[in-house]
Amino acid sequence: MSGLSFPFVVPLQVSVDPISFVVVAVVVFGLGAIIAPMIALSLRETREPTPDERDRLAQLGADDAPDRVHVVEGDADRIEVSLRGPPGRRSLLLSTAVLAELDETTAESLLAAELARGRYLYLEYRALAAASVIGIATGMFGGLLDFSDGLFLIAVAALGLFWVGRRLQFAADSAATREVGSETLAAAFETAAARRGIEPESASWRTWFEVQPPLGQRIARLRDRS
Repeated sequence: MSGLSFPFVVPLQVSVDPISFVVVAVVVFGLGAIIAPMIALSLRETREPTPDERDRLAQLGADDAPDRVHVVEGDADRIEVSLRGPPGRRSLLLSTAVLAELDETTAESLLAAELARGRYLYLEYRALAAASVIGIATGMFGGLLDFSDGLFLIAVAALGLFWVGRRLQFAADSAATREVGSETLAAAFETAAARRGIEPESASWRTWFEVQPPLGQRIARLRDRS
């Protein structure tokens, strides 16, 4: 058998269009960034809110909150208020401390801030911005761009897209202040940070390469408004 040859056997060759590869990479990364939090939520131990907690949410002015609310039990100091999922399929994740431990003003402010982020589609934009940068990097390594040109485009795109993302976050904060007030929202952010045991970071040179502005900068801007 060692002397036999098979001329009819040819190696499998698959050619992939670089542009199609970049598009697929961007779509997969963008969808993954939106869907991954929903998958992570499904893996967490949560429960539906009790009737009293539903009443509490109504008192906090959460009229536009999603119908799907997941309550996380555990550490009494754990402060968590976050939206998960795309528009139309949103879920609200709350820790028991938000509903039971925080005063009404602080809880209402944190909820108003997160719901405003949802209305301004900040979560989706953050995923889109990151996916765009990934797309440029994929094009660079796929041969569509020279390495030096690719690095330049990544830097320019990151600076521009992330700057818009920070402006979008500030706009969402401003929308929340129309409901609760600038000073009240700033104090709520500080309370949540203290309960989490963290010190709000101020803006620095690294902020230019972040789509999410640091909490300290958000608080400072709110204080400037007030």
